[in-house]
Amino acid sequence: VSGGLALLYQRYRQLNGNADPKNGLMKTLLCNGATDIGNTGPDFSYGFGWMNLLRSVKMLENTNYFNTSVNSLATNTHNISIPAASNIAALKVMLYWNDSAAAPLSNPALINDLDLQVTDPSAVVHSPQLLSTVPANANVPATTGADHVNNIEQVVINNPGTGTYTFSVTGTTIPFAGQHEYFLVFDTIPVS
Repeated sequence: VSGGLALLYQRYRQLNGNADPKNGLMKTLLCNGATDIGNTGPDFSYGFGWMNLLRSVKMLENTNYFNTSVNSLATNTHNISIPAASNIAALKVMLYWNDSAAAPLSNPALINDLDLQVTDPSAVVHSPQLLSTVPANANVPATTGADHVNNIEQVVINNPGTGTYTFSVTGTTIPFAGQHEYFLVFDTIPVS
């Protein structure tokens, strides 16, 4: 993974006048580019899956990412279009933010809570994949819903239709300075 990340940094520098990328962008590109293995969706054995650097580099080269900030209780929207006959098997959207350090033994440990939703062209709202926090459910596949535990959230839409998709990022809880930076990346996986 370290070697793959070094190559991703090198490609970013080539595309951006030798400037260094932000760490959050690199992490989001790596995680969203992963090939899912194990249970469908994230799981406690494989995380988001097996590193697929080709997918991560394609997102980087196609500028399939947003880096901005959201205000407390506000919602930012970002739109993309999937053209007709695009032969797309899945749309993967990931939100990540560097969170502030929590006090030892805090529950919850999440300080800033940002939330992701994706609205498809039929106005259906898709929520992130969630894992149960109950130890006995460690092997249960992910479900979907609002995530108020993690600082990384992923929505996967299989066989996305043609049209405009809206990514909504809400600053649900931002206690310090009124706004918080985030990284939002998306990948359109072709039918193989």
